[in-house]
Amino acid sequence: MLKKILGGLLNRGEQAATTVVEAPVAPPVIDDHLSRSAPLDLPQTLGFVSHQPIQDKSQRIVAYEFTVKDSVSGNRNSANRRTFDRLLFSTLKNMNIFRLLTFRRAFIHVSLASLDDLLAQELPASSTIYQLDLLEGEQLTEDLLPQLDALRSAGLRFAVEPARYGSSPAALALYQRMDYLVLDFAAPNTRALFPLLEQLPQRYPHIRWLARNINTAEELALCRRAQDSDRFALLHGSYLSVAQTRVSQKEGANQGRVLEIMRLLRANAPTTEIEAQFKLDSLLLFKLLRFVNSPVNGLSRKIQTIEDGLMLLGRSALFKWLSLLLFTSENESGATLSLLEKSLIRAHFMEELGIIRGNKLEAEHLFLTGMFSLLGDLLSMPLAEALEPLDLPFMISDALLHNKGLFAMPLQLAQACEQDDNDTITLLAEAMSVDLDQVNSVYMEAVVWAQEILSESEVQSNVESV
Repeated sequence: MLKKILGGLLNRGEQAATTVVEAPVAPPVIDDHLSRSAPLDLPQTLGFVSHQPIQDKSQRIVAYEFTVKDSVSGNRNSANRRTFDRLLFSTLKNMNIFRLLTFRRAFIHVSLASLDDLLAQELPASSTIYQLDLLEGEQLTEDLLPQLDALRSAGLRFAVEPARYGSSPAALALYQRMDYLVLDFAAPNTRALFPLLEQLPQRYPHIRWLARNINTAEELALCRRAQDSDRFALLHGSYLSVAQTRVSQKEGANQGRVLEIMRLLRANAPTTEIEAQFKLDSLLLFKLLRFVNSPVNGLSRKIQTIEDGLMLLGRSALFKWLSLLLFTSENESGATLSLLEKSLIRAHFMEELGIIRGNKLEAEHLFLTGMFSLLGDLLSMPLAEALEPLDLPFMISDALLHNKGLFAMPLQLAQACEQDDNDTITLLAEAMSVDLDQVNSVYMEAVVWAQEILSESEVQSNVESV
């Protein structure tokens, strides 16, 4: 797995001086008439744009939902919201969302007033689903249906939340044209409209559903086991990480071997001791030699011994490779791959923050802090117990175990980005002297980088089904 690690991960040190990510800030193109008739006090970009992961039934991340928690997106007229949507698209382009859409699908919230603008955005139709939001006080009319039909003929895909639209004839005609219907457990009117939501699967059996904001075991059970539960193709919410499938004993044994080798590397043990551990696991030895001899390394001769492999890679590079191998097995579950993806995103995001500060060693340690922050979840044990064999530097363990020290704040910022905690993101970014646009671009770079690493693996998420 992870054939391109040396180019995408292990050799990052040589590029440290030139990989600071700062997205260019381009002002949105806004219609002059709209600007005059609906003036808005808007920033040039929207600051931090939330991109929350969406999983399929096997718990693999296959899409991201893009939204902004900001009063400017709320109760405004259609002209103002259209201006806001254009600003959102401008911000997404500054974030280089096109790179992410190579590996994942995107659900993007837009208003009905922005239907005229969607083709001009030139986002890949097969990778983008537009969720149409109905503004407060706005009425859906059948006049929009021909326009929607034309956009669908051009390949665009759409989703709506029925609890917002109700059961009027225009709404029922709208549902017929959707690719996804959305059940939002956190919306105030969802439970009151359960009778309507229960009728829709029978009426529109061809439409798949996205369940948003699954925050309890009851809600997850409803999506998985209730009548018509097959309609839920995609799942989103904080409870999904709690409901992760535990690793099997077979996987745990392999991970125990990896941890022991990492302990020996940290202890600067003799090569013969490290070699002996590899020889106890023929599959692990095969993976190492396959990795060392992969074309990306450009070797002039084939490496056949562990000693030669260690000399070529170096102990630091081997340690990083093994840290990734901890999250892999021959039969990766969706839950395990989701943990790997989240760990990779945290690791790269924190590393880039260190690079921005100009400290190469700090960046290296920040990478390991992010990478090991979910190790306890992976191994189904307390994090302190999982980290004990690794004998990590104090700064890393202090951040992971006590939420203190130099690396605590970057880890908190990574976690706040995952949780869409705008207030905490703003406070931490200010404390670290990083502006929100830079947080946005660096975090998106980390998300895309994680997809690029995973795309080189032998196990892929089935994004084509979205």
